[in-house]
This record gives sequence, C-alpha cells and structure tokens, in this order.
Amino acid sequence: MYRKILLAYDGSTFSTAALKQSAELAEVCKAELHLLSIAVTSGGMAIAEAAGAQDVCGQGEKELERLVASAVEELRGQRLTVITCIRYGDPAGEIAAYANQIKADLVVLGYAHRGILARWFQGSVSAKLLDHLPCSLLVATGTD
Repeated sequence: MYRKILLAYDGSTFSTAALKQSAELAEVCKAELHLLSIAVTSGGMAIAEAAGAQDVCGQGEKELERLVASAVEELRGQRLTVITCIRYGDPAGEIAAYANQIKADLVVLGYAHRGILARWFQGSVSAKLLDHLPCSLLVATGTD
C-alpha cells in the first residue's frame, strides 16, 4: 500500500490532526513517515531582513525546528521510522518537489477552513499540488 508518507507539518491545530492520521497510516502500513516543514520565503521577509539586523529567516527556522522536534517527540514509542526536513520557499512547490524526490506514495495535509476571500487571495496549497504530485493526496480534517 503506502511505503513513504509525506506530511506537510507546520504545528497548527490542523496539521496536528494530520500528524495523528499520518502516524496511524504509517503504523498500519509499516511506512516511513516524512515530516516536511516549510519556511515560507517571500519578498516581505527579504525586505524585513534588509531593513534591520534581525534574522527573520533564522528565527523562523528555529521555530520550525522546535515544532518538528515536538512532533517527533509526540510520535516516540509508536515504532515509526520518522524522517524530518525543513525547506524554504513556496509551500506547494516545496511539497511537490520533496514528494518527487523521496518518491512518496501519499502526501498528507491538514485543512484549515478559510473564508472565500482568503482562499481567493492566497490560493489553496492542496489545489496547487494536484497537478504536481507523483502520488495520492489526503487532506486531513478535524482537530483530534
């Protein structure tokens, strides 16, 4: 069935629900679980760093490292093979690239309900991924 499951994880309530579901699938399938976190880079972040001495990207990476370490700690004791990765850039592009790189069988995303205006301005990572993934996509809902 699934040998490599990729979870896009950002520590939100919705990605925590996706973490639980992907861990259960990985356990049942005896699959590797890849936790991918993405430090979103944008023009705004570059301007923020240029304007001051503060390392905005470095702070974001440290927070992602903390979130990923916390997720791995939560999975401890489930006899799972967990591989972590932090990448930089556009979430949809980085998820698709990593899924192709590891030859993922399944990508799991958490779903955050947003209003129609927010979806229109920001777009949906799930929708952007559909044309670029080499595998199935599971959009996990719920908060448990």
